[in-house]
Amino acid sequence: MKIKSIIAVIALVIISVSLYSCSDNAVNTINDIVSNKVTAKDRLDSAYAQAQRKYSPSTQLVLLFGKNVLYDGTDAGKTDISITTGISDPNNLGAWLYIFKKPGTDTLAVYTPNPVPGARDCIELTALFSTNTIINLIADTSARNIVSGALSMITNSSFHISTNRTNLVNSDVAYGYSYSSNPIIKFNSTWIPSASTNNGSTFFGQTGTDKTVNMFLVPGLGTLNLPAYISNLTGFPQDLWVINYKQTSGGVTQSFIAGTVVESTQMMGITGLLTSRAINISKY
Repeated sequence: MKIKSIIAVIALVIISVSLYSCSDNAVNTINDIVSNKVTAKDRLDSAYAQAQRKYSPSTQLVLLFGKNVLYDGTDAGKTDISITTGISDPNNLGAWLYIFKKPGTDTLAVYTPNPVPGARDCIELTALFSTNTIINLIADTSARNIVSGALSMITNSSFHISTNRTNLVNSDVAYGYSYSSNPIIKFNSTWIPSASTNNGSTFFGQTGTDKTVNMFLVPGLGTLNLPAYISNLTGFPQDLWVINYKQTSGGVTQSFIAGTVVESTQMMGITGLLTSRAINISKY
């Protein structure tokens, strides 16, 4: 690297660090400049603040959507929101969408993390996004149907994410529940819950290509139209993280969809017999 380039990088780091308060972690600030990989909650407070300031203090989050969530290593559960990631193929761009319902209306306000390296805020995409636009971003048909039904209910009701933001587990934690929970709850042909070893890890452990993960935080009760044998599980949360795994194997597209709790203290199942933080909702 040329001396001028090195000086420019050092100057950028110094300027960026100086822009943040003394209470901010300088290591995090420098890392932001190098990498724009973020979890869902990293920008959630910013999205809330902007939506409530612009529209109303009573504006509520109704859906959180993670497109092309990273699924390997220490970055699992994050999205890479760097501008450069979408240059070669915009379909591979990672993003979080924070979707709010404007009070007293059936219209949505949409925010996403500012992708500029070092930024900590969100930008509004409301003019660019409609309900159909959001649905069309979801490539997997089964997940699209789930979220489409939820959005339809949300825009015509008062449903919203009711879990306290402080208690809400982050996207990397929820992803971990779906990836490694053992057992995970499944349902047999007569809708009886039973233990299963099939989780995100075993699904992606199969031979496959074109692997993707999308994540959704949705009001689970009342919007997903889940059968009673799922929503009547003990401890079924008011809201639900939905993790949609997708891959191609043998020329056939396959998907695995898990639902997880949204607080670390929550468990679903049948008390004393079968409990887990994750359920298989791929087929019901």
